[in-house]
Amino acid sequence: MFLRSPILWFLAMTLLVSASSAFSQVSTPPLKDETKNFETYLLPGAGYSIYLPKSDDSLGVFSGFVVNYLFIAKSEQNNRPGPALVKWYGKLNILNSDKSDIRDMFLFSSGVDFSFEKNPNRTLMIPFFGIEVGGMTQKQIGNSLQFIPTLGLHLVARKNFFWSVAGGYVYSLKEFELLQGYFVQGSLNYALWK
Repeated sequence: MFLRSPILWFLAMTLLVSASSAFSQVSTPPLKDETKNFETYLLPGAGYSIYLPKSDDSLGVFSGFVVNYLFIAKSEQNNRPGPALVKWYGKLNILNSDKSDIRDMFLFSSGVDFSFEKNPNRTLMIPFFGIEVGGMTQKQIGNSLQFIPTLGLHLVARKNFFWSVAGGYVYSLKEFELLQGYFVQGSLNYALWK
C-alpha cells in the first residue's frame, strides 16, 4: 500500500507542503487585518482518521471518527520572527480495526501546530508542523502513552472556521514494535457562535 513506505510517505507530505508554497506565490490581493490577524477560542470540531500500525498483519488497519476541540488559535501575519499561525487543540478518537477479532482502540491527545511561514498573507493552504501527546488504550494490548510528530496543511484557516489535514507517525512508549505506525487525519472546526 502507498502509505506503508516511509519514502513515499515523506515524498507525499513534501509534495503537499511544496504545493502550498507554490500557492502562496500566486498574486492575491492583501488581506484585511481582521481577516488575517485574529485570536479565536473554543471551536468544537469533528473529523476522520486512519491509523496504520506497523504490525497491521496482526492488528489490522484502524479508522474512525474524531471529536476534537480547538482551545485557542492565534494568527499574527507579519514580518516578525516566528510562525504566523499557532493552534492548540485536544481530541478523542475511537478507532475500529478492519480485523473482526481486534477490539476498538481509544486515542486521546492534546496537540499544538505551528505554521512554517511567518507572513503567508492568506487564509488558504497554510502548511504546518506540530506534535500531539496523549495516550492510547485497547483491551488486548493495554494502555500506553504516545506522541505523534505531525505535518499538515490548513486548507482553510479563518477566525470561525478551520479545515485541516495532517499526517504523522505514532510513537508508543509501550509495545513500540507493535504500535508504531502512520496516522492520517482530516478535521473541521467551526464556531457555533460569532
